[in-house]
Amino acid sequence: VASATAAAPAWRDASLAKRQGVMFAFREILNARKEELARILTSEHGKVLADAHGEIARGLEVVEFACAAPHLLKGEYSESVSTGVDVYTLRQPLGVVGVISPFNFPAMVPLWFVPIALAAGNAVVLKPSEK
Repeated sequence: VASATAAAPAWRDASLAKRQGVMFAFREILNARKEELARILTSEHGKVLADAHGEIARGLEVVEFACAAPHLLKGEYSESVSTGVDVYTLRQPLGVVGVISPFNFPAMVPLWFVPIALAAGNAVVLKPSEK
């Protein structure tokens, strides 16, 4: 947690384009090594290979969504919502996000949460299952 807290300001201050680039690079690595990752899940967790492929595929979909997240993270501006009132929406990172992963979905659950949290500018601490 201390390391994530120390790294959070630099990651928060990274541009949306920089974070998007990291997500695209992660997507490429995950896609290139999906077979290897599925086999690791099978050998370490006893999953059927088809289930392991499914975990990686569903996680990859979230990483792809995270690649487009910078467009969703921009603030909004509404002019004259009332007499003399303009409204601004500003989206900011929360800081450090904790992700606790269960034993039965060791890849899919982290891939549901970590890419989105990172794309939004948060640092992440992942606590995998001890099983």
